[in-house]
Amino acid sequence: MEKREVEILDLIPARCEKGELSKKEAAMKIMEVVYTNPGRFNLLDMDEDERSDFLLEMIPKFEGLMDRYDKSLGPLGAYIYFSIPGMRLSWSKKRLESEAGDRAAAPSVKGIYEASIARKTLAVYESRGLPEKRPLEKDEPPLVFKRIFSRPGRKLETRENLFKQRAALVLALKSAWYMDDEKIKRVSGYCGCSSQCVAETLEKIKGSLVEKSEQRERLEQMRSKAWYFVCKYRERLAALEPGTEAWKKTKKKLDYQLSSWKNKNRLLQGCRMTVSPKNKDLAKILSVKPYRISAYLKYAKKAAESEESFCASDSSEAAAGER
Repeated sequence: MEKREVEILDLIPARCEKGELSKKEAAMKIMEVVYTNPGRFNLLDMDEDERSDFLLEMIPKFEGLMDRYDKSLGPLGAYIYFSIPGMRLSWSKKRLESEAGDRAAAPSVKGIYEASIARKTLAVYESRGLPEKRPLEKDEPPLVFKRIFSRPGRKLETRENLFKQRAALVLALKSAWYMDDEKIKRVSGYCGCSSQCVAETLEKIKGSLVEKSEQRERLEQMRSKAWYFVCKYRERLAALEPGTEAWKKTKKKLDYQLSSWKNKNRLLQGCRMTVSPKNKDLAKILSVKPYRISAYLKYAKKAAESEESFCASDSSEAAAGER
């Protein structure tokens, strides 16, 4: 079982002693955990903008906190929990009015951001609706799938066509979340399956991907929020005199939000956030070995990268390796 995010704080001192984290990195980690768990540290009454301002300014204090921390007194998480109220009180007393132009610049950016999120969310739910959330169960594969994946091809041309059909069907199942009626008809016609059979299998797969889709949508919204702050701090920075204390603080906030936005983009582009079933799950559905699923997908990817249809030379090679 994975540790809760807040419990990561208790591991930071040991990681610093081992040289895995510098004092600066430890302070950044503390800031990230506190920011993403405002309820745990009694910060729910602060909006995200105010909480971001507060924690970014507390990074140097978190570094000093690491110097003062004595592990014999208790875990770091508890030490931080009891330190936050005092830090917040001092910060609130010293806080000045927002820089000139901040209130005038922010609404335009925020309005665009909120409107785009609302339109996107509404479009997603209206266009496809969410299927019923359910685990992917191991059922007997449809008879037509058995025929496609078990019948041998006696002639080379037959083997090539059969391999292409298998690759097309595997690619369709792998892309289940994004398949529409038109694509289902094309795949079923190409593979010689009934559209109903393919559609029912896709619905089962979609039911197992609802949670993954929700995770991706949450991450996309977090990325949009980070971009909102990037735009906001860029506008604020342009209105300030370079080199001033206010300019430096705003620049630090901009750098952090820009880094956060880039990190969210990197995560969204990674395979872990792709809304698709695992190869081993597809192998169970089709009653084949997982390595065969990988072979079909590799072949389909190669055909897509060459911007050609499934070519005979590649499919004959793959079909020969499949035997």
